[in-house]
Amino acid sequence: MSGARTQPEHIAQDPRAFRVSGRLHGTIVAAVAVWLAGVGTIAALGAAPRGQATAPGAGRGPIVNIAADGLVGCLVPPLAIDGSHGRDELLTAYRKLVDHYADAGVPYLFLNVCYQRAAYPSKVWDTYWDLDDPDTQATGWPRCYWLLHKKGVDPFAACIARCRARGVLPWLSIRMNDTHYIGDPTRTSSFWQRHPELRRAPQGGYDFTHQAVRDHYLALVAEVMDRYDCDGVELDWMRFPWHFKPGEERRGRAALDDFMRAAHELAEQASRRRGHVVRLAARIPAVPEFAQGLGMDGVAWARNGWVDMLILASVWRPSDTDIPIERWRALLGPAAGNVLLAAGTDLWLQGAPGGKLMSDDRETQRAFTAAMLDRGADLIYLFNHFNMNDFRYQEPLPDGRTVVRDEGSALLAEAGRLEAAVQGARRHVLTFHDPAPPGLPNPKPLPAQLALGRPVRFRLFIGPKPTKGRVILRVGLERAPGVAEARLGARLNGAACGPLEDLTGPAPRKPNPHDASRVFHVAHVAHRMVQFEAPLGAARRGYNEVALRLVHGAPQKVVWLEIYLTFETRRQAS
Repeated sequence: MSGARTQPEHIAQDPRAFRVSGRLHGTIVAAVAVWLAGVGTIAALGAAPRGQATAPGAGRGPIVNIAADGLVGCLVPPLAIDGSHGRDELLTAYRKLVDHYADAGVPYLFLNVCYQRAAYPSKVWDTYWDLDDPDTQATGWPRCYWLLHKKGVDPFAACIARCRARGVLPWLSIRMNDTHYIGDPTRTSSFWQRHPELRRAPQGGYDFTHQAVRDHYLALVAEVMDRYDCDGVELDWMRFPWHFKPGEERRGRAALDDFMRAAHELAEQASRRRGHVVRLAARIPAVPEFAQGLGMDGVAWARNGWVDMLILASVWRPSDTDIPIERWRALLGPAAGNVLLAAGTDLWLQGAPGGKLMSDDRETQRAFTAAMLDRGADLIYLFNHFNMNDFRYQEPLPDGRTVVRDEGSALLAEAGRLEAAVQGARRHVLTFHDPAPPGLPNPKPLPAQLALGRPVRFRLFIGPKPTKGRVILRVGLERAPGVAEARLGARLNGAACGPLEDLTGPAPRKPNPHDASRVFHVAHVAHRMVQFEAPLGAARRGYNEVALRLVHGAPQKVVWLEIYLTFETRRQAS
């Protein structure tokens, strides 16, 4: 795989390959040219053995990525890094943070070392305290790294040491093109500020077709591998996934191939120095055709032995609940045995573009784990799951009291473990694929219009077939004339579903001014949440077809759909 390649041989790029008949719901049905002949197994390279498809923790717990802001702002138990704590107290705080994840059975921690600046004392990148007067100019979470540096605390070194003591695999994560705070000169690098000619757009990140950009990032990869004794380095191409000027994706793909080849060689060199394998992971789009179309050719990278793990994920909102693991394995061919496939989920669930958001919880995480591991994923990867406050909520009781529920540790303990995921209630939510490259279709299943005589159909992947409990369909309708009087009908895999009472929830919380579209109860993601119960025997392993029709009333718009599998009684579930 080199810059001379003009046509990809393993994934069909002709948009006609994506032509489908009828409405496409929840998945991309692509005619893919699967190139298998002549592909041998990837040889083990360097002094340390590679090419094993299993690793500690595979299928037995999640990977947790802790962003740079989370590593200083979301300590467990909480501790404010404000300059008032001594070095020993800060080191103890980082030991306790790792203990929190280790106690929950998390086998991998991925620690993010950078946005556009380095969060450790780098010699090759600007740090967050490389400012004229960091005491006054370093603000927010970057200031915490300056305060830690003044105390002589390197949080990455502290966490790696504690990971080793607790049996957790420590990795470091590099954001490959982060554009947070792009207008803030104290958080963007001097390299960015000096070289506007290297940008893909004025505020749109770097253009990786430039060798200078690739060298800038390779220097950081080399330094991280030299400075820290980690088990691996993640190249996070999803922060953010646009790495070239529009229309330059083909040339850009060759540039990223060259980068991955060079990064792999750096990992080989680090493995020889350390005496143990230093692995390489890449986080890329969840759909293989979309990943390659955006220049992130994970299939080629794995076939060439340049990566040990592919993390398949959405860009942000929403989490992709329909990652085609089986298609990745088919495209990888024999190389599938030499690379771990991790299914990545973000914190957010959204049915339709621009619609209400819910954050991941135990029920949706069980659903994601069950579906992805059943499809053949080796691991579950959690992004933006480092703030335990996101999993702590107040629940009103019938007697008027309010209790605080804290699901953070329980979610971590169940994520990535199939046997745990199928033992509790799970909510399989229909979302959509994002991002997609120019020129390839990406139809969204929602919103969908319901009108008399015009049924609509959807497919949701639920993983293992439920053998007990109840199967409930939840259909969210947008506010519209006649929405309260509308009557719907539903079938699951052809079996008629009985109507239930609409789902209602507690009084909505006051919206967060920074995130007004976020809600905390499924009843609040739509104006009306219609429910049906399907026969238990109608549910199938894998994909399930939901057919909806309008029985009476004015046309309506569906903005949310989920299959809720529960062991609760009828009164509890409704």
